[in-house]
Amino acid sequence: MTTKILTLEKDLFFSVKIRDTLRHHDMDVAVVRNLSAFETRLATPDIPRPDLAIINISIQGVDWEAAIRAARAQHIPILAFGSHMDLDARAKALQAGARKVIANSKFASDMPGLVQRMLTSLANAQDEEDADTENASKE
Repeated sequence: MTTKILTLEKDLFFSVKIRDTLRHHDMDVAVVRNLSAFETRLATPDIPRPDLAIINISIQGVDWEAAIRAARAQHIPILAFGSHMDLDARAKALQAGARKVIANSKFASDMPGLVQRMLTSLANAQDEEDADTENASKE
């Protein structure tokens, strides 16, 4: 099954790198460049719900915090990336609901691995939650 990813990234060259890199790992990446397009993709019923949102928290002129909150409101996990020097943005991203925030360099060098590990971790957590719910209902 193809993993669906919604990405908020303004930089054309980097957005192509994200899309092309992840496509080779059976991931379908939709890239948007602004908050309005991000929210529209989340709200359009004809578009499959993404399994993951990837958001650049270094982009200027885009309310990436609102994008994180919008994805979080729909229970879509968020992988955010940005400057390793901007600790304020990192803290804001986590507070807004990002599950993980990583440095640009780490994201660029291990993009498929980071995404796969995050999705596997989420799936394992869901399996544990399902097992706990099943055990509680038997008691």
